Amino acid sequence: MQSPEPGRRFTDIIGELIEIGPDFWRILPDNVAQSGAAVTIATDAIVAARAIPPKPTPFSEIIATERLLAATWPAPETAEIGGWLLRYAEGFSRRANSVLALTAPEGGTDAAMSAVEAWYGARGARPLVALAGPVTKRLDEELATRGWEAEAETVVMTKPLRDSTYDGEAVVVDAPSEALLEQLGSGTPEIAAAVFGSGEGRGYAEIRLGGELAARGRGAIAGDLAAITSIGTLPAFRRQGLGTEVLHALEAWGYAAGARRAALQVESDNGPAIAMYGRLGYAERYRYWYRGR
Repeated sequence: MQSPEPGRRFTDIIGELIEIGPDFWRILPDNVAQSGAAVTIATDAIVAARAIPPKPTPFSEIIATERLLAATWPAPETAEIGGWLLRYAEGFSRRANSVLALTAPEGGTDAAMSAVEAWYGARGARPLVALAGPVTKRLDEELATRGWEAEAETVVMTKPLRDSTYDGEAVVVDAPSEALLEQLGSGTPEIAAAVFGSGEGRGYAEIRLGGELAARGRGAIAGDLAAITSIGTLPAFRRQGLGTEVLHALEAWGYAAGARRAALQVESDNGPAIAMYGRLGYAERYRYWYRGR
């Protein structure tokens, strides 16, 4: 970019190109967490542009984030086998009914998988293994050769949180209401209540219209992370921006509760949701999926 200032001819901006207008470009800089805003550049000031592929997310970040996400979605029954975390919640959600396998298992894969199958078999459950992208590449390949099929690829998106004031329609409380558990409980609201939890570090955003729970979402804090899940709107109230209201309410709640970044998990085939969250400042960090019998 050519600078109009005397003595300074060019400067660089590295970031995500988010809009091209007839006479301007808008770029979200890599240091947006510090700058806090996109940069607008006049088209006639641009001398050259080059696409730069995104940097791979460090393994350490993926592992740390997965452990924090697991802490925000605790299964009622767990066990540790060879460094893996086995989780069971009577079928409520894949995440709470799968193995968190972030490291090579002590004793080898054969012994670990035999133990996994026995543990879930004793509960009449189908064994699933959660695979965190490149971190678990070798295990993913081993399970594929054993005939375990991949399913439910999910995008993990994060966003820096900044101090903000929310004064919209959503109300955040520290325990899930009966109506929320009925909407999200998949027929087992008591299990959903055990996974969701209540109290410090848990927030439930609700928008009620005409006495009905029109929109809702959940936030949970672990470390510096606010995991935002379960955002949804009843069909009769969609296309009114209520889901975005819920998201903003939980972001403000998360920052006030000590979180400095938010995380969303969106299945990879939900393109419209991924695009919407991108416009709201979330960026993909990695993907995970499951393998099961």
